[in-house]
Amino acid sequence: MEEKLKKQSIYRLDVKDKILQKLTDNHIETLGQLCKQSRLDLKKIGIESYEAKELDIELQLNGLYLNGSL
Repeated sequence: MEEKLKKQSIYRLDVKDKILQKLTDNHIETLGQLCKQSRLDLKKIGIESYEAKELDIELQLNGLYLNGSL
């Protein structure tokens, strides 16, 4: 089940379009690609701390986590 989720689009997350745009601009388009990122990695591509937290919470609601969040 987890592998199926990781193949799904980041657009299934309930976050602002601005955050999703930053991710796609950096070739992060699936939940699996997002899970490989740490909060520090996200900060390096222009995602604010509160936005990274929002992403992490959305992933957790789907049973997934950012790298280093567990």
